Amino acid sequence: MQVKVYVPKIVEIPSEYLPALAKRAADSLGDRAHEVSATRGHLVRQAVQDGLLREFDHLIGEDGTVDLVCDPGMEIPLELEKKTLTLAELLEALQYKRTWSDVRAASDAA
Repeated sequence: MQVKVYVPKIVEIPSEYLPALAKRAADSLGDRAHEVSATRGHLVRQAVQDGLLREFDHLIGEDGTVDLVCDPGMEIPLELEKKTLTLAELLEALQYKRTWSDVRAASDAA
């Protein structure tokens, strides 16, 4: 019998890489980036694909996807000021270090 096991491990991603990781994760989703809630998993899987977390290279499949889950059971959406962010909103907040109200106002205006 084969069973896939996920072992808790803490990884460090330097803050200065987060905007670029969020951008590439959002770009990979295309138009869906405005609908999909951002999670730590999006950022960590992108970091693995980008080679920032070499210890997880073995989790990259032949199709380029990363078999990695950050929150057992489900991936918990990221929040800013108690509001769930989409990947596009996360990218905007990280790039411009905006508050949630600034991000929301920009989204509503678009």
